[in-house]
Amino acid sequence: MKRAIGIFLTLLSLLTYLIVDMLYDPLENKITTTDTNSGVTTATVLYQYPLMYWVICVILIITFILGIYFISSKGKAI
Repeated sequence: MKRAIGIFLTLLSLLTYLIVDMLYDPLENKITTTDTNSGVTTATVLYQYPLMYWVICVILIITFILGIYFISSKGKAI
């Protein structure tokens, strides 16, 4: 029974991560800097995910580790 729950939790966490990864788009921050000596302008684009994305990822990592633990744990011998 533990192995079945472990397989379920592992697959659930992997599939949920794939869905969440497709749903959340990173926020784009564009930073431009100009060097005063040479006049060269550099544009840098930073991508940031919302905080909820990281919270979901931490929960999924914990679920994945718990599933692997249930798969690898052995039952008590009667």
